[in-house]
Amino acid sequence: MEDFTFNVDAYLARIGAERPQALTPQSLQKLVRAHLEQVPFENLELTENQTQPSLEPESLFQKVVLHRRGGYCFELNKLFYLLLQSLSYDCHCVGVRCIMGRTEPRPISHRGIVVRFGEERWYCDVGFGGRGPKGILDLGNPAVQECCYERFQVLSEDGQYVIVYLDGETPVRMLKFRDEPYLDVDFEVLNGYYWAYPDSPFRRKRAVYRCTEDGWLGLRGDTYLSFRQGVYREQDVSREKANVLLETQFELHL
Repeated sequence: MEDFTFNVDAYLARIGAERPQALTPQSLQKLVRAHLEQVPFENLELTENQTQPSLEPESLFQKVVLHRRGGYCFELNKLFYLLLQSLSYDCHCVGVRCIMGRTEPRPISHRGIVVRFGEERWYCDVGFGGRGPKGILDLGNPAVQECCYERFQVLSEDGQYVIVYLDGETPVRMLKFRDEPYLDVDFEVLNGYYWAYPDSPFRRKRAVYRCTEDGWLGLRGDTYLSFRQGVYREQDVSREKANVLLETQFELHL
């Protein structure tokens, strides 16, 4: 593990992206979208293999880049953070509370990334399944921001950022975090907790999501989800059909 060298070119080839010519929000957006469309969010290691995901860089690289698997937030956002670091983006990881319209306070259960461009701060996230920001969000912009047919707003509240999801009858407070760097050891603890905790949302049922150019597809348990050009649909399918969808729509093999 100590001799592991992060292969940027192999990672970029995995997501079908070119090496950025300049470190800008625009180049960051391209990397985020490329990753989201090629690497699925998936918790199959927890639900099907019933093993704790490794957050070691070499293990993550082998799983996602070489074996063409996906992962969940603690895996994918760590690996993407390592890519951004290797490309010299100014970035750090943050601990995020997934509110999802529920009563607050909520525990930290998510890993996100903040990227700095001078005085600007942008939030990016390649490890969030389902409804959520599928591109970068300007943390200093209070106006409505659109990410692939979904609309969001960033609020500042008691020294924290709150990302609000706007598509629907009423706004939904979705994510909340402080712009304070978290260490790898912090996420190691969270990864272990959400693996071992019996009522962990990541262990209840398998969840797989992959972005498309006009939305996203999902498989939650045996329910097939699609969000295309602003239209949301869901359909219950058999376990056999769900396994077929894993291979045909998400390119994952049990």
